[in-house]
Amino acid sequence: MKITFCVPGISRKPVGGEKVIYEFANRLSSNGNEVTIAAMSRDIFKKTKLPLMVRLAIYRIAIRIKLIPSWFNLSNKVKVDVISSYETKNFKNSDFIVATAVDTALPVYKLSNEKGEKIYLIQDYENWNYSNLYVNKTYSLGMKNIVISRWLQKTVQNYDHNKTYFIPNAIDTNMFYPIIPTSQRSKHTIGLLYHKGKFKGLKYAFDALNIVHQKYPDLVVMMFGAPKRPNVPKWYEYYSNISSKEVNLLYNKCSIFLCASIKEGFGLTGAESMAAGCALVSTKYKGVFEYAEDNYNALLTDIKDSKGLAENIMRLFEDDKKRISIANNGVKSIQDRTWDRTIKEFEKILLSK
Repeated sequence: MKITFCVPGISRKPVGGEKVIYEFANRLSSNGNEVTIAAMSRDIFKKTKLPLMVRLAIYRIAIRIKLIPSWFNLSNKVKVDVISSYETKNFKNSDFIVATAVDTALPVYKLSNEKGEKIYLIQDYENWNYSNLYVNKTYSLGMKNIVISRWLQKTVQNYDHNKTYFIPNAIDTNMFYPIIPTSQRSKHTIGLLYHKGKFKGLKYAFDALNIVHQKYPDLVVMMFGAPKRPNVPKWYEYYSNISSKEVNLLYNKCSIFLCASIKEGFGLTGAESMAAGCALVSTKYKGVFEYAEDNYNALLTDIKDSKGLAENIMRLFEDDKKRISIANNGVKSIQDRTWDRTIKEFEKILLSK
């Protein structure tokens, strides 16, 4: 099959949603499919004030020599086409063309049919830059909608005149796995993702960690993210733009991973941390229920509840048996989320009538 993924751009810094698309591209191409990523890049290097064609040429070279995306090993089998507009002439003919974000949904829908059957891969309810009304309309365009979580399936199906398909989000357990047994990790070390988006709930995570630090002054927070180090206390270690391999090493130094999200389609880092042997302490945002079960493989509390998050962290600090049980159950429960299963299901849905 010839498959084109249409993306808003190629990020120079790690982005969870993009990472999923690149995984799809790599694995579909390794299955013998001809995969292209069409990347809208009109705004790339815009601050340089160079002419558009010069900026696009520089961007193409950076992609070709693997400077972008440096944080993900995109297969040489995957072709990247840098486009300056969503005109039909900028896209090659494919069997399927996939919109991967709300920004790309309407442009893909408007392309001529020779560019491929229209697919919409939905990873979240993307209303942070668009109204709910606009987002909902993208679900009703008539494309084949595929979602990565059950709660999204229910939401999208309300506006989809056809069947909304579900495929489980996968975790690469060859990349994220326990190296250091949970029982041997420094007990008072907590992992945390730094992200500027308000939906990540970092304010509540920071408040919770301050509460914990008052009781456990030896607390160490190992935080990672794309931006430079934010203004956080000295007992935070911070790692910027680290590779997936380095992220797994970080997870393995932590006894607990903290997630304070308010809303997310899935929440990759929570699932990855579980696969790597961390005990997950999280809020009850919709996406977390795709893989977390309270008191079995995670401890969950209400969103925006800093005190509840702190109490769950300290509960695991004070109960080694519970912490280790939560972590071990987390490792087991992620094992079925294989990429082989997800790719097979994706290919099956593409070919379904």
